[in-house]
Amino acid sequence: MGCSSSKEPGVRGIQMENANTTVQKDSSETPETARLIEEGQVQLVKSSQPLLATSGNKETQKIIDRLTAGEDFETHKWRCFFNPDMAYYSLSPFARLTVEMVEARNLIPSVTSSFESYLGDEPDGFVKVYVDDCFKYSTSCINNDRNPQWNDTQVFDIVADKSIVRLHVYDSDSHDNSTLIDPIGFVEFCIADIPFDQVIDGWLELRFPGNLQGINTDRYAEHMAQREEEMQTPMPTKPSIEQDDSNNPAPKAKSKKKEAADPADAYKVEAAKIKTSFTNRMFKRIRAGSNKMMGRVEEPPPDTQFNAGEIHVRMKLERCVSENTALFAKALVPSCMTFATFIQEEFLPKLDVQELLDDALDLKIEIVDEMFFAVAAFFSYVLAWRSIMVSGLLFICVMSGAKSSMLVYGFWHLWLALVLVLLKFDSWRLPMTTNGYNAPLNQEGLQLIAQCRDVNEMYYYLIRMVQSRMGVINSMQELVHFAGTIVQGDGELTVTFDQLMKALRDLWFLDFASGSNHLEVDTLVRVHDRRRGTVTKIHVDKTKPEGNPHRQKIEVDFDEKDFQDPSMKGTFDAWDVSVRPSVPSIPRFLVPKTILSLVSTLQFEADAAKKAILPYAEGLRAFFRWKKPKWMALVLLVLLFRAYISFEGFLDEHSWCHIAIRVMTILRNVLLGVLVLFVLFGQAKIWKVGRGLILLAVSKTCESRQAPDCWKFYKPPNVPYRVTEKPKAE
Repeated sequence: MGCSSSKEPGVRGIQMENANTTVQKDSSETPETARLIEEGQVQLVKSSQPLLATSGNKETQKIIDRLTAGEDFETHKWRCFFNPDMAYYSLSPFARLTVEMVEARNLIPSVTSSFESYLGDEPDGFVKVYVDDCFKYSTSCINNDRNPQWNDTQVFDIVADKSIVRLHVYDSDSHDNSTLIDPIGFVEFCIADIPFDQVIDGWLELRFPGNLQGINTDRYAEHMAQREEEMQTPMPTKPSIEQDDSNNPAPKAKSKKKEAADPADAYKVEAAKIKTSFTNRMFKRIRAGSNKMMGRVEEPPPDTQFNAGEIHVRMKLERCVSENTALFAKALVPSCMTFATFIQEEFLPKLDVQELLDDALDLKIEIVDEMFFAVAAFFSYVLAWRSIMVSGLLFICVMSGAKSSMLVYGFWHLWLALVLVLLKFDSWRLPMTTNGYNAPLNQEGLQLIAQCRDVNEMYYYLIRMVQSRMGVINSMQELVHFAGTIVQGDGELTVTFDQLMKALRDLWFLDFASGSNHLEVDTLVRVHDRRRGTVTKIHVDKTKPEGNPHRQKIEVDFDEKDFQDPSMKGTFDAWDVSVRPSVPSIPRFLVPKTILSLVSTLQFEADAAKKAILPYAEGLRAFFRWKKPKWMALVLLVLLFRAYISFEGFLDEHSWCHIAIRVMTILRNVLLGVLVLFVLFGQAKIWKVGRGLILLAVSKTCESRQAPDCWKFYKPPNVPYRVTEKPKAE
């Protein structure tokens, strides 16, 4: 049995003979600190699981002990309100958790090589204990046993009532459990759910290590509500045949559709194959054959588990302080670690790299193209005086400043109201917000760019047309000159979008690979260079000649819904559908682990950014496109009312409008002042005290220490292990 400690800052602990807090002096105390301790000004308490110096140097250990010793919780309890962040790290614990790790059963072997995959491997199991994702203790290792017994009892210190304890079982291939270890499974529980002074004895279900994702509170809430074996949604244990195809991008689409239909997360593990040794498999076949000859029916043991096993623990939570003082621990928010998404190797590199590329392009289209370029196009529209009404009213607003500020406010709010009204109509909104960077790649988009009467906008549009068909531009100057010849007169077009695309394919300074836009069933595509989807069917009209863009009708299943068009299917002409960039398949053994780790990190960050940003971006776009008419009507009423009282106030110096303007100005200043105060004093001590009081009140009101009744992952000690059979496919 060994005890090791991490180098991360740990939670302070307490070590005492009774429930009363005592002061423990350390031999490394300085004379000044010793004097303060004797005078009662400083009380330090040692940790029950101290950090250990890896060198074993006693002087260094004294320094570490001094740094990690916590100040007495009872004496400094008000710090939980005035400085909760510092209190979490500097105070001694308010409670001690005694945990006895008795045994485990049916542990999943950690297979790390093809040799072990064939012969099977019995795990050499040991348990690591983490408090708020900070390592505290490690048990001894039991070799070659899926049902190890440790009978190890330890005491752990708890500072925050919301702390999460994690028991993580590992498989060791080293003598000291420090290197060559592989995770088997883990279980987490929250201190706030454990009743004081009651013994909890039973089996806790172990989750698969691949599910150690996100933050501990989310993982705990998920596991507390449902056992892993109840999900019964196993992911494939080997790559599918389609994913092994390195030339056709279609397989990714098939696997993606399966992923969308499956409620399970593609990056989580919810089933595992049990690898047995060659000898065990041989004897199992002999036994099965003899039973069949003698007419006996024996149910074979299942070789699939829907959890990583179970661990038997006994635990008891005891206060180190008085009951009233313990309430202050509810105001503390413990720190935790965010684990990146664990990407299973069978999905790498194609599936996840492709998903990463798609997410990055979605962010670029939705944020850069649809928002930033749209704003830039609007400013260009106004400054180019493409609408006398819009630009003229803004000019009047500016010039009226020479007469009166009341007129400026009136014309300004009237101009804003006019712009919002025009955005409701496509005939106005599209020309105002479209340029060469974001115009749709179809006949409508080409017509909008022609109305700009700008060679640069047409040039950027042609570049996007070439890139959407995987073309290469050999001479940019030739393309600029060609862009200038497309529009004639006052924004008139002499060719259609289909004719223009056909002409581009025959220009000497543009190269298109043969078959680069070849469409077939299951090809990954984008429609109008926007929504991504998968080709499901191709209809060919043989009455039309070869090369006619309307000869083929493409049916597409979209990957995600769009707020403008919630339908998930559509039929389009071949020119409207382009093959989206696809990542070529590379054998996994050729991809370094550093690259796989980088893909995992980037995928997690891109997915998080997409979930955090896109809903707000879509909501903003929906507002300006009148998808939320009630809010838009309210904003219009405010703008028109503000414009009216400005004009009325200009005409009548004694009108009631001046009072209304003052009131509206005061309301505006109050809102801005509240916002500024929130930004400047959001981290001030008074806000932290208020937050602590709210947390204390809510926790006290909603407190329900009902463990283990609230734990779905708990079983009483006398309940046997049962493997849930995999449900039959309908």
